[in-house]
Amino acid sequence: MNKDKALESVNEIKELMEKSSKFISISGFAAIMAGIYALTGAWIVVAIPSLKANLESMVIVGLIVLATSAITAVILSYNKSKRMRQKFFSKLAYRTLWNFSLPMLTGGILCISILWHGYYDILSPIMLLFYGLTLVNVSKFTYSNIAWLGYVFICLGMIDSFWEGHALLFWTIGFGGFHILYGILFYIHYERKKS
Repeated sequence: MNKDKALESVNEIKELMEKSSKFISISGFAAIMAGIYALTGAWIVVAIPSLKANLESMVIVGLIVLATSAITAVILSYNKSKRMRQKFFSKLAYRTLWNFSLPMLTGGILCISILWHGYYDILSPIMLLFYGLTLVNVSKFTYSNIAWLGYVFICLGMIDSFWEGHALLFWTIGFGGFHILYGILFYIHYERKKS
């Protein structure tokens, strides 16, 4: 009986330390929704052939996917932090956001430059690579297994950079399929246990 109490106490201490040192309000459902938005965006581009031929339309679809994913992630993370009684707007949240935003903004500016100069073939691998680097970077401030999703994106981006003409396929696999898979695994491992 004492062993069970001791183990329970250790688990409570571990959970308190994690809450104070890591931003743990990230929602697995947000990753699933981001994946669904990416698959929907890819489907729209394929289903409407005039979009695939028009780069501006594809960029607009991509920006809509990014915006809806970001808004969904903020709303679901905010709701999760309320349920967990964790402060959402904290120094830890700002540090996490900064470490997420810096590589994302850098990659975004590089993507704009690539579009500006007309090097469209390398746009998808650049997106995948910078997003992967972003996830690896931010994993120090939140759940450490997010780094593994980042490594998958980095590998996918490297493969995509050598396989010309399949950008939409790799983009869909990464931002659609891997987000959904990771979100499901995240939910099973972290969120289902606590609900």
